[in-house]
Amino acid sequence: MNKSNDNNDKKGSLIMYWLLMLTLIFLVVNIVLVVSFVRISSDFSSLKNTTTIQNEEYETEIENLQQKVALLAEHVSIENENKSIEEAKKNPVGIPVSGQAEIINDPEENTESTTEDTGENTSFEDNLLNPYTLEISVSKGAKIIATGNGIVSEVKEDDLYGYLVKIDHENGYETVYRYDEEPKITKGDEVLKGQMIFEVTKLKGTLAYHILYENTYINPFDMIEISG
Repeated sequence: MNKSNDNNDKKGSLIMYWLLMLTLIFLVVNIVLVVSFVRISSDFSSLKNTTTIQNEEYETEIENLQQKVALLAEHVSIENENKSIEEAKKNPVGIPVSGQAEIINDPEENTESTTEDTGENTSFEDNLLNPYTLEISVSKGAKIIATGNGIVSEVKEDDLYGYLVKIDHENGYETVYRYDEEPKITKGDEVLKGQMIFEVTKLKGTLAYHILYENTYINPFDMIEISG
């Protein structure tokens, strides 16, 4: 009887021991899991924060780049616009006189005229080389002006009109101004549209005006019509 009771006590103690061990193991496993979960959560939170900060930095950098691209595009657009304006200023358009003046011939008529009816200021050779001569009567106080930006390529005496000034507009166009008073500019000068070439100090005078494009004379009226 006593043996049986002892055996039962031993079995009970053994069961309690294993139950206690299992409980401890369960607690340890749970603690490990909780610690791991906390660590993973912390790492994930840290990673999330880092990612958020990096994303914000990337967004800021992208914004800055977009602003720089926009500014660059605006700068290029302004540069192109300015360049177009400067190029347009080279085109020899308009009347080459500021002040009182009167057109006294139609250049188109010169193509059908002869040396007998073109006046004393022309020659047969001149008409062959240049069938388009625009003659303008100018009065004292008027100014003969450049019709576009360019470089003075030639200044010389002229047998027919007194002096000749040629301007290269550096875009295929050249203009020639022939008048009987000393020019106010010299060869090599850079001139701007509207700048004075001759000053009219005589009571009356005649300006002969020519335009060439790609070394070929054209009707000056064609350019005047472009300018409106």
